[in-house]
Amino acid sequence: MRNIGVSALLAASIALMAAVQHAHAATPDTYLPATSAAIAAATSKIEDGKADVNGVRYHYLLAQGKPGSTPVVLLHGWASTSYMWRYVMPQLVARGYTVLAPDLRGLGDTSKPATGYDKANVANDIRALVAQLNLGPQIDLVGHDLGGMVAYAYAAQHPAEVRALAIVDVPLPGIEPWDQIVQMPRTWHFRFYAVQDVPEMLIAGHELEYLKWFHNSEAVNARAFTSEAEEIYAREYAMPGALRAGFEYYRAFPQDAQANQAFARTKLTMPVLGIGGAGSFGPIIGDHLRHVATNVEAVNVQGSGHWVAEEQPAAVTDALVRFLPPAR
Repeated sequence: MRNIGVSALLAASIALMAAVQHAHAATPDTYLPATSAAIAAATSKIEDGKADVNGVRYHYLLAQGKPGSTPVVLLHGWASTSYMWRYVMPQLVARGYTVLAPDLRGLGDTSKPATGYDKANVANDIRALVAQLNLGPQIDLVGHDLGGMVAYAYAAQHPAEVRALAIVDVPLPGIEPWDQIVQMPRTWHFRFYAVQDVPEMLIAGHELEYLKWFHNSEAVNARAFTSEAEEIYAREYAMPGALRAGFEYYRAFPQDAQANQAFARTKLTMPVLGIGGAGSFGPIIGDHLRHVATNVEAVNVQGSGHWVAEEQPAAVTDALVRFLPPAR
C-alpha cells in the first residue's frame, strides 16, 4: 500500500469498527465490524500494483481474500482516488473478500492519456484490468460519483460478468431526471468542468485550496476530510495532466448520455443497490436507478452529503455487507 495511506487507513478503519459496533450493537454478529486485530491483518494484505491495459498504465490497490471468493471492485470518482476507500476496503478484506480498488484512467497514480474518458471506454479499462489480474469470471462492482457511472456502463455492457452492483450517490447521464439534475444549483460544476481549458487554468496551482472548498461544499459532515486526506488529494490532482483528465470525464457526458439511453433499453437484472447521502442524491437514487434496473434497493444515509463513504463510512460499510453475497 502507498506509504501515505497505510497508517491513516489502519487508524480510520479501527475508528470505523468502533462506530459500527456502537450503531449496531443489537444486530446479528454478521453485520458487526471486524476486530482491530483483523483490520490490522487485512490492511497488511493490501498491496500496490501497476498494470498496462488498453494503452493506460493503471495503478491499483489489491487484497486477496478467501480462495474462490468473488472479487469486489471499488471505483472512485472526481476529487477522489482509490484512497477514498480507506475506511471501507479493510472491512471487506477482513471479511474474506478479495478487493480491487484502482485509480481511474487519468487520476491518482494511473497514467493520463489525452482521450478515452467516456464511461463505456473506462469500464472496458476496468474489465481488462480485472482479466489481467485473473479476478474473473464475475465481480461485485461498487462505484461512487464518476466511478458509479463507470460501474453502470460496465454492468450494462457485460451483465453476465457482474454479480451485484452498487452505485453510490451519483445520477447517470441521460437517465431521467438527468435534464433536471444538470440544471440544479448544486450541480453547477457539471457545466463548469465541461468548458474546455478554463477550469484547468483557474484551478491549477490552487489544488489544495480548491479541493478543500469543494469537498466541504458537498459535505454535510464537515469532519470527514482531515488535513492529511486533503493534502493527499491535492498532491494527486496537482500531478501533470490530472486536472485535465478529471474534467474530460465531464466533457464526455453527452456521449455517456447517448450510450446510457441505449443501454437502458435492456434493464439490468442483477441486484442493484443505490446508496445516497440524505443531503445529496439519497432521496432520489432508488427511483433513478429503477429506470435502468429491475431489482433495486436503496439506502438514504442520514448525516451525509455527497462523500458518503468518507462522511458516514460505518453506514456505507454496513449497507455493503448486508447487500453483497458473503465471501465464499
